[in-house]
Amino acid sequence: MKDRFSISRTLAAASLLTATLTSFITTPAQDLVPVSSLTGGSSVFIIRARASARRAGTSTKPTRTRAQQLETTAKIKKQYENQQARLVVKPNRAKVVDPNKLPPNPAKTLPPARASKLFAGVGEYYIARGDFEQSFDFFRDAINLDDRNLDAKHGYSEALAMKGNDLLVKDQAATAKGVFLEAVKYDPANAAALFGLGEVYSELDQPTEAIAAYEKSLASDKDLTEIYVPLGILYYQAGDIAKADDLLAKALAKSSGTPETYFYLGLVRYAQNRNDEALAAFRKAKDLDPNYAEAYFYSGETLLRVNRVDDAIAEYQKAIQLKTGYFDALLALGQAQITVKHYSDAITALLAAQKLKNDNWEVYAALGDANREVPNFNDAEANYNLAAVFYTRLPDFNKETAADFYRKAALMIGQQCDINMKKFIPCRWPSAIGSLQKAIALTDDPIDYVNLGWAYFRTAHPYAEAKNLAAAKPDLDSAKAALDHAVSTGNASVVDFALQNMGAVQIDLGDFAGAIATLNKRLGTHPDDPVMRYQLGVAYFKNNDLTNAEKAFRDALKRDPKYVFALVGLGETMLSKKNSKELRKVIDQLKLIDPQAAADLEFKAKAARLPI
Repeated sequence: MKDRFSISRTLAAASLLTATLTSFITTPAQDLVPVSSLTGGSSVFIIRARASARRAGTSTKPTRTRAQQLETTAKIKKQYENQQARLVVKPNRAKVVDPNKLPPNPAKTLPPARASKLFAGVGEYYIARGDFEQSFDFFRDAINLDDRNLDAKHGYSEALAMKGNDLLVKDQAATAKGVFLEAVKYDPANAAALFGLGEVYSELDQPTEAIAAYEKSLASDKDLTEIYVPLGILYYQAGDIAKADDLLAKALAKSSGTPETYFYLGLVRYAQNRNDEALAAFRKAKDLDPNYAEAYFYSGETLLRVNRVDDAIAEYQKAIQLKTGYFDALLALGQAQITVKHYSDAITALLAAQKLKNDNWEVYAALGDANREVPNFNDAEANYNLAAVFYTRLPDFNKETAADFYRKAALMIGQQCDINMKKFIPCRWPSAIGSLQKAIALTDDPIDYVNLGWAYFRTAHPYAEAKNLAAAKPDLDSAKAALDHAVSTGNASVVDFALQNMGAVQIDLGDFAGAIATLNKRLGTHPDDPVMRYQLGVAYFKNNDLTNAEKAFRDALKRDPKYVFALVGLGETMLSKKNSKELRKVIDQLKLIDPQAAADLEFKAKAARLPI
């Protein structure tokens, strides 16, 4: 029972240091963030300095709705038919023949070439009346009678294109594809069949084929300007921003523009980093269609880019309101809420996103970040682990990103440990060590050897404090080996932190002279670090060098006058020196910032019969 009380008092005292050291110290040059341990006060954990997990792009590329595709099909069809209607004589097409004026049995009574022309004319008669089905038999007969009759072939191709577009409007793209291909076989320059094929390939997610078909259609008929929008969209989706920009600009020059046109123009401007113009285009799309959820979402993305986070949040919320189950907007909203430190709101949005996609690593990474700040370390750890699981299933996953998830999971175990110890709940250090070993297996990064040393030290430290070196030594030896490896890499950005952890390990091992040498080396590059001066004071104190211990503690207090641990260390030193006057000064200072620590020193002074 006595040992348990001793350990709990040690941990309670250590938790006092937590308040002064748990903030992040950003070191951009090294791209590292040291995080103080929550016991001992001298070991550090390092994570990469990075923002909360943020999408490189949305999980799904912007696509046209079926309604938008059908609307485009109808527009192109109408434009084409209007142009054909304005032509007095169609090029490469047979003269119209009224079927009621055909001579009796022309296929038998007339030469094949003559009969072929008459049948082609009848086919044109039915096309002029929009009855493409009736035209088919006449065109086929014309071609069978004379395979050299190009007018018949072009007319038949036209009729097939009409049928294909009719099928497209009826949302039967798969059937329409075969009809269009047959039309192009009889007339490779049939603009109507080619734009129909473009629509079919677009719907079937064959962008390369769709672009080729649209381009051929425009080459055949430059006046089919309704093609500009779908072709521009396809070029945007293919990543050819310059061509997309040109075509969408041409489309807007020809007409007032649709919500879809302005939306994709906004995407083009966003890709060009022309953010104000992107916002203007998205605003126009929203004005024309107030229910255009995607326009609100991408407006939010643009606002986020220019650091108007609150405005972005409002846009994401509107997108979610308009479109049920909008995963990308929920994820973006959660991540933006983290940026403005609205962690509970972030968790609400991210849990809604998780219900939609329970295997998305970005959701779990963001949930880890949000729960870490609440703080809810257990949930944060669980989410970082899930982020790692799903992220590493990607065929092209980045090993450093994956290692960072394992790293953060280990840190969460450490932070939860300080809560657990107050409740006498065992800490899960083997899990933390396992996570860091996974990180090492991925990248062999020196910082993870520093962190592994930290985890082994944290495992052993309670036993060392209880003077049970036999139980502590195996993990302390493992900590030292990991830290020796980190130092051996010569990586300047991590060696200092490795030395700091090494000093703590050496103190627990009883190697006080080694700890003094290590910590002095660390202070050589960071002379103003109060934590290191405090820890050096501990090493001197345990080595019975009270003069240097006092100096080290006072040096720490010069840099941080309210450093509780340094005050306690100085008080213990004055107690050992039996310096009542200086001990009284320390106790009076502690009363102002930590009355319990002051009372503990007073109790020890009385127990030692030292008048204060």
